Amino acid sequence: MNANPAPTSDDALDETLLRDSARSFAAKSAPVSRLRALRDSATGYSLPLWHEMVELGWTGMLIPERAGGSGLPLVALGVVLEELGRVVAPEPLLEVAGVSALLLGALENAAADTLAARIAEGDALVVTAWQGHPREARRDFGAMQARAHGAGHVLNGRVYAVTHAAAADVLLVPALLLDEPTIFAVPRAAVGITCDERTLADGTRIARVECRDVALAGDALLGSGPLADAALDTAIDGGALLTSFALSGLAQEAFAITANYLKTREQFGRRIGSFQALQHRAVDLHMHNEVTRAVVHACAVDWAAASRRQDRLRLAARAKYRASATARRVTREAIQMHGAIGFTDDCDIGLYLNRALVLDAAFGHENAQLTTLRTLPRATAADGGMSRRIEDPADGDWDAMEDEEFRALVRDWFEHEYPQDMRHPPRRLHWHEVKDWYMKLSARGWAAPAWPRAWGGMGLSPSKLLIFFEEQERCGVARTPDMGIIMVGPLLLKHGTDAQRAHYLPKILKGEYIWCQGYSEPNAGSDLASLRCEAVADGEDFVVNGQKIWTTLAQDATHIFLLVRTDKTAKKQKGISFLLADMKAPGITVRPIRNLTGHSEFCEVFFDDVRVPRANLVGEPNNGWTMAKALLSFERIHLGSPKQAQFALQRLTELATAQGTFDDPVFATRYTMLAQDVADLETIYAKYADIVKRGETLGPDVSMLKIWGTETYSALTELALEAAGHAGGVRGEIGDSEHGVDVLNLFYNARPAPIYGGSNEIQRNIIAKGVLELPDA
Repeated sequence: MNANPAPTSDDALDETLLRDSARSFAAKSAPVSRLRALRDSATGYSLPLWHEMVELGWTGMLIPERAGGSGLPLVALGVVLEELGRVVAPEPLLEVAGVSALLLGALENAAADTLAARIAEGDALVVTAWQGHPREARRDFGAMQARAHGAGHVLNGRVYAVTHAAAADVLLVPALLLDEPTIFAVPRAAVGITCDERTLADGTRIARVECRDVALAGDALLGSGPLADAALDTAIDGGALLTSFALSGLAQEAFAITANYLKTREQFGRRIGSFQALQHRAVDLHMHNEVTRAVVHACAVDWAAASRRQDRLRLAARAKYRASATARRVTREAIQMHGAIGFTDDCDIGLYLNRALVLDAAFGHENAQLTTLRTLPRATAADGGMSRRIEDPADGDWDAMEDEEFRALVRDWFEHEYPQDMRHPPRRLHWHEVKDWYMKLSARGWAAPAWPRAWGGMGLSPSKLLIFFEEQERCGVARTPDMGIIMVGPLLLKHGTDAQRAHYLPKILKGEYIWCQGYSEPNAGSDLASLRCEAVADGEDFVVNGQKIWTTLAQDATHIFLLVRTDKTAKKQKGISFLLADMKAPGITVRPIRNLTGHSEFCEVFFDDVRVPRANLVGEPNNGWTMAKALLSFERIHLGSPKQAQFALQRLTELATAQGTFDDPVFATRYTMLAQDVADLETIYAKYADIVKRGETLGPDVSMLKIWGTETYSALTELALEAAGHAGGVRGEIGDSEHGVDVLNLFYNARPAPIYGGSNEIQRNIIAKGVLELPDA
């Protein structure tokens, strides 16, 4: 009986409890220091530790309850493998409790269940010998041929890259029998089996397994036909996804080791983690780790609901591509950041590099995953399909609708109500151009999709918000002047007075108050705390003097929210207050700034003895910096929204389709990489949007969202320029009237994205200090 049995499918899976348990076990029983001795052992792993894993119930996690297992979802074993990846454990949990368990469970017969029960109980080490190609991670039933022989069968053929083959008790072998796919259970000790074994970089073993007239009993045939074919697909796809968890855990720990080294190693009289060049590289590694962890987990959760093989294949390839790319990047950079010591066997970081090399190759390198993703249909839930009439929910709770019903409702309304001549505008539209559309949104109750319903919003969850954004981009809906919706509203909901909420929120929703942001000043852009615009208390008012710059669409705004210095004697972050001002107040002057495209989206705003009522102070005096940081978090989650990248990807897709550019494999590969970046952006955006919805405070790590979102957006526009060929420098739309794309304007619009809201370099500084806690210069 298991000492600490895994939960069964009847239990609610507590991932946190499972993760903590696995992490505690790994730290106590599987220290990294043991690996050097294991490299020279007969199996490359610890048999006693394997038996402990059996006792914990890990080998039976994915095995159906009918066969004596726990019947847990894929993500459960993934959580364990992620923690084992942190200590680069070489035990065959992935191969046996993952791949083989999935294969046997999908065959759904008594013989397969009997063998699965032996896995759960630890009575048999069962390994799947599925790779039929000598170099590529590709299945091939034809690599092994079976023929009937008396009451049984005989096998002949060769399979490759079989992990732990020599230590296995049973091999699960795909074969063709009369041109029909089959799965056989082959005793490893059967006469006629030879293993040409090779040692891998991490000390584990793989083998080329050859069968020469291997005689099998009749009950060795576990499945045939379409069932066997589909079962092997499930096992391979699931194995790739599970490998992604191990790679993610490995990369996280390799980075943690490296970050600690940066905090302690000294050169030139300073800790090397204080060097900005290393800080920014470290932030990028952290960002890729966080994205990978979120993506792998999301793919595993979605796996449970995926019924089509195409969907499971996409999830597996997406997770493995991201995990392989991140582990490769992190381990290589870790060696570099450690310097010469990182290339010695005494340094543990080399153990992570070697394990990453092995896991990256398993189930196909990142380029193989990209090829899979590139050849799958490009259509997503947001593309294609006709809009259909869906009735509004009777209680007005749009968030309670099924996702696809909500998508159909939003798509239908946008298609029928949004003007054709306003679709995909080449620039930010002014208030007079979008006012009618905003009023239509407001009348429908859709002006503030993320606000609580109690305050007139839609109350959408992160998944519904993504659908709403996707449908906006699909239809080419222009962005309205929305500072009141995305920044002022959330700020007042959290920090405003009852009177401020009652006065301002309804007027924002009705389009009566249009807001602009007064943050940046000359010499105080990214270094916002250096602002000099001053507000001096005078009776019931503040008197404001100073200047703001890069104020978006200030010429259209009725109101401005601004940071002002109210105490010159305090530390620069401490003497700042947050005010709301009427743009019609005497003394305010707006001067538009012409940009590269010839438009005037940004403005300078001058304040000369402008009187602002004390009642317009948000929060306490001199506490504006705290609220400003909160608002910057809201801004960064907005700037990191998938909307811009989705729009650029859509336009790039239209351009490439019209011009036949997808026929170029180099372009198609780069496109696929960026499409994955957009998909991953959607995943991490949902994570932060959920934090906001729960009413929790966003931490400094939200800066990661802004970096990933804006740099993905920029990269898409660069590729669009290349896809346009000689027309990449042409002003206006190129292509036919139906698929015309203004690639030059797309490119121009992406230029300021990594700058505004705090440049991406500043965002990296914020993460380096606030999240990674790297030392100051």
